[in-house]
Amino acid sequence: MGKEQLWGYINREGEMVVEPKFHGAGNFHEGLAVVKVDWARGYIDTEGHYVIEPQYQYAGPFIDGKAKVMLDDVWEYIDHEGKKVGEAEPEKMADDSVPLEEPFPTPKGKKFGYADKDGKFVIKASFEQAKPFSDGRAAVLVKV
Repeated sequence: MGKEQLWGYINREGEMVVEPKFHGAGNFHEGLAVVKVDWARGYIDTEGHYVIEPQYQYAGPFIDGKAKVMLDDVWEYIDHEGKKVGEAEPEKMADDSVPLEEPFPTPKGKKFGYADKDGKFVIKASFEQAKPFSDGRAAVLVKV
């Protein structure tokens, strides 16, 4: 049987700081990142602790203190504690894009690492997939 691929987070030195245990992982916004466990999405802090337990069908990044989520097919906005702060329109999901920070994810062969602006690898290409750094952390996919 093959190894399972799970997402974790590394710091700028390439050290794993949040162990790979998620089926999906987003970038950090306002100190929280969306993670997926099985079908459910929730939020973790930069240390990997759940701030809002996985329970949502969809969860977007925090922007101006609120995030757009879908729970039981109902769209709403929540605050950093997971409390509902308003109704949300269903037609458009929040954008999880952020400006690239150095170093940035770079493929090398079939793996990803992180290179500086000159293309020099500063974190070895050893990940199945990699996302940009945000709030000092980057989501990476590894085989466990």
